[in-house]
Amino acid sequence: MSNHSNLFSVVPQSDYLRMPWKNGLGETLEIAVSRENDEVLYRVSQAAVVEGGAFSDFSGLHRTLVLLKGNGMFLSHKNAQKEYQHNLEQVLSVAHFAGGDSTYATLSNGAIEDLNIMVREGKVSSEVEAVFSPASFDVSRDSHTLFTGFYANSDCELLVQSQAIQQSIAIPNQATVLLHLNSQITLQKGCGVFIVITVKTIG
Repeated sequence: MSNHSNLFSVVPQSDYLRMPWKNGLGETLEIAVSRENDEVLYRVSQAAVVEGGAFSDFSGLHRTLVLLKGNGMFLSHKNAQKEYQHNLEQVLSVAHFAGGDSTYATLSNGAIEDLNIMVREGKVSSEVEAVFSPASFDVSRDSHTLFTGFYANSDCELLVQSQAIQQSIAIPNQATVLLHLNSQITLQKGCGVFIVITVKTIG
């Protein structure tokens, strides 16, 4: 991991933890995870899907899936109340669904890669935004913030500004920048996914 003062740290893909899928049909590159009493509070991961099939059951977790590469994927979901679908046709298309819903993936034309953000329902929430340069966004962290990061889906250039500190970063494709302080981020080149994960508050 490469650290730059207290503002941010860059995690290259080579540092991601390889984890087998629950259904045994592939593997995930785990970028970040937090657990409480052996339960996953949140997890951010990257995976390749080489063939269609049923997703693993992650009951109790809300899932956000982002298409990173490939020609698209169609998701069909079913629970006791309804059936619904997501058609991820473009790079950085986003789908939101319950991890406990029965989900089946159909690939449009060959293998894809995706980013998967899972958070514990009722306890943790996530905000996931596809970002294309040029673009700016603010990082606002407080005591409820668990994770703030930017996943680079191409070679990217970021400008990070916090008070009197300003730092430019070149981020390789498929690396993740962890953002540690309140700051303004300008994406000067490339595209990626901005992720904020927070503890839910009551009232």
